[in-house]
Amino acid sequence: MMCFMAAQQHSLKKIRVTHGISEYRLDNGLHILHKRDTSAPVVAVCVTFHVGSRNEAKGHTGSTHILEHLMFKDSKKFNHKNGKAITGYLETFGARVNASTWVDRTNYYELVPKEKVEEAIALEADRMRDSLFTTKDLASEMTVVRNEYEQSRNNPFEMLDEAVTETAFTTHPYRIPTIGTKEDIEHSTVKKLREFYDTYYWPNNATLSIIGDISWKEAEALVLKYFGKVPSSPKSIPQMTIVEPEQDEARSVSLKKPIGFEIVMIAHKTPAATHPDFPALILLATILGGGFASRLRRVLVDTGLAADIDIGAHAFHDPFLMVVTAHVVDGVKPEKVLAAIRKEIARATKTAPTRQELARAVEGIVSSSARERDGVLSETRALSESIAAGDWTLGHRLEKEIQKLKPSDLLRVARAYLKPTVETSGIFHNTN
Repeated sequence: MMCFMAAQQHSLKKIRVTHGISEYRLDNGLHILHKRDTSAPVVAVCVTFHVGSRNEAKGHTGSTHILEHLMFKDSKKFNHKNGKAITGYLETFGARVNASTWVDRTNYYELVPKEKVEEAIALEADRMRDSLFTTKDLASEMTVVRNEYEQSRNNPFEMLDEAVTETAFTTHPYRIPTIGTKEDIEHSTVKKLREFYDTYYWPNNATLSIIGDISWKEAEALVLKYFGKVPSSPKSIPQMTIVEPEQDEARSVSLKKPIGFEIVMIAHKTPAATHPDFPALILLATILGGGFASRLRRVLVDTGLAADIDIGAHAFHDPFLMVVTAHVVDGVKPEKVLAAIRKEIARATKTAPTRQELARAVEGIVSSSARERDGVLSETRALSESIAAGDWTLGHRLEKEIQKLKPSDLLRVARAYLKPTVETSGIFHNTN
């Protein structure tokens, strides 16, 4: 009864309903997204914090990733002493529990039987402000974090990707990998991490998504009961304001290691995911390298120059990169593969794609989007990526906008963004 009375002191404001999802805001600043889906007796719960490696200053790189580990330790109401340890407690009910860190966000999520959704919401509310990580906890997790870091040092793709990104960006925090620098990881302390936690981990810097077999009336009561007790931050949340200077000449980087195989990458600067040109860039990337009929696959894989290719236009909060990656076939010079990629990119700036190419790419994107949202947990996680990019409706909106594009739109953005002067290339040489 006391919890119910306390909850009544707080209020939820309805913001909008779109794409079948209702958006609300709690008076402590927490945003809530709700969608009822009765296709299975389960509910997905996800807290997306608007903090990622993008928000880490020098000396604090890797903090969001380390905190991801530490926030699975004890909290005030979910701990080993009372038999409700964060790690393992919900799993005893058959729940799927995990978290992830990326450049623009950190998320914590559960898929639980609908009868146990209250436990998941209570847990997330408790660790939002009442995580109890200690020096002992940090010491135990540092072994895992160091192993993850060392594994990335032995992965040719990751090493080259990091080198290309660091070369492409001179000032923006995107240039630092999410896992952080070795120096900052090694010098992490509970005090520094607690300061970071106390700066960013608040309801007014988070979005709670609840999707599944739960009515809004039920969800509202639980949100008020548990998150209504969590105060908003006493200070304003720091905003990252660094803007990357424009690139005016091509850049390149080369790595040599006696591991793996040879890889090449070519990257071009792209706008933020919410920019009006971004839908056309996604479609252009799909035409260039998405699927077996793509241009780069025909030019590189079908001719025996590359074993595989990949292309990605990342939907990030700030301007980032469109990156083409090719796994070079043994005996082929990496420079020959780079030249073939450049030739195909140049063709995209001179000739618009055919309507057949356009239609095939649109169909592929729509199908891929449907797969990404297949199931309440997948939909919740996809929603988290849109939240991180700055607009939770982004995924749905991009899909609709892509279907309106014409070949001339793709030619225009190719000429605007795929200029040789904004290229950053990289080669990973296997010295064995």
